[in-house]
Amino acid sequence: MLQWRVIILAALAVLIIVGGLVALILPDRYEGPELYRLDELHTIRFLDAAGLFLLVVGSLLSWDAGLIWQRRMYGR
Repeated sequence: MLQWRVIILAALAVLIIVGGLVALILPDRYEGPELYRLDELHTIRFLDAAGLFLLVVGSLLSWDAGLIWQRRMYGR
């Protein structure tokens, strides 16, 4: 039996996590304005923060998909 809700949530979670990882690996010149400077070599830029946010959202969606799947399979 296919659980379309779980499949859609899991696929969305994977896409959001990939988007967050792509945002984190971009070079500095593409990352936007500087939000916080740690030292001369390290800064936190806008897309770093956006990438972190996307990773958290994707992880939560993945967790929700797992919880829904467990409820459907084991009736809890």
